Amino acid sequence: MDFCSITVKEFLEKIAEKSPTPGGGAVGAIAAALGAALGAMVSNLTIGKKGYEDVEGHMETALEVFEAEMNYLCELANKDIQAFDQVMASYKLSKGTEEEKNARHMKIQQALKTAIEVPFDLARRTKNIIVSLERLAKWGNLNTISDVEASAYLLVAAYRIARSNVAINLKNLEDPAYAKWVTEEMQSLERQIMASYDRIMEVIGKRNA
Repeated sequence: MDFCSITVKEFLEKIAEKSPTPGGGAVGAIAAALGAALGAMVSNLTIGKKGYEDVEGHMETALEVFEAEMNYLCELANKDIQAFDQVMASYKLSKGTEEEKNARHMKIQQALKTAIEVPFDLARRTKNIIVSLERLAKWGNLNTISDVEASAYLLVAAYRIARSNVAINLKNLEDPAYAKWVTEEMQSLERQIMASYDRIMEVIGKRNA
């Protein structure tokens, strides 16, 4: 099933079913996509608005990011489901012989890397969106500033979901060098995301004063 083409109600019902997918990872991707969509809305409500002519370039630049990430993240939700299914399928492989055990172990390790790469990608995308969101906090239509704030909340939540999913799959991955690299990259992304979030909240506070 393509989770980009079903209704919101259908998506909610699929999440609620007695099935592990779609789960937190897919929900995280959609949360980030919603954050990007709110950013796109604020950009569109600023472009062409009287009194905001001088910042149209900033809004157009941000809008390009939001629209691209919205589309990408929708597909990433599907990839998250596929990655989880691959992990589950690899654990179900036969281990009756030594050869089968080795093949199963290799498949599990490969599947775990894929299951790490998807939320890792989500974290990177979240960073791209929230950095662009800073433009909106500074120069976006003041009447939509609460939507910028809502977007920032969604993006931080999406990052934390990504971090959780990376961590749970790293536990069983037998590649210390890769695990160290991913962990360090995630920590760097978190610093950037939270720095952007703090700046956004500070600017919103000042503009709302």
